Parts: sequence; C-alpha cells; structure tokens
Amino acid sequence: MISVTCEKCRRRFTPTAEEIQTYLAAGQGKKHAQVLCPHCGKENKVALERLREAVRFAPPA
Repeated sequence: MISVTCEKCRRRFTPTAEEIQTYLAAGQGKKHAQVLCPHCGKENKVALERLREAVRFAPPA
C-alpha cells in the first residue's frame, strides 16, 4: 500500500484500497489527486501514478 505524510499536521496515514479507487476515479484526466488526511482533514496532493502503483502492488482481497 501507499503511505502519505500530511503537509499540515505531518502525521503519516495509509488510505484504504477503496479510497484509492475513489481518488483514481475522481482524478481522471489530471496528474494529481487530492487525498484527505483523516487526522486534520487537509487535502494532500498525490500523483495519480503513485496511486496506480499502490493498487497494482496491493495484496489481493
């Protein structure tokens, strides 16, 4: 999976596979997705390619 560090609160979090799929769908035609921090609620810019790699190497459900 992917680990994201929030730009505001500097806490690390891991979005779920379902959240990543939602971010990928919302980011169609863009280079980045806005991933919400579960701790402070700030949007963090994450490259869609990084999210695609996370889904590709995720363990099967």
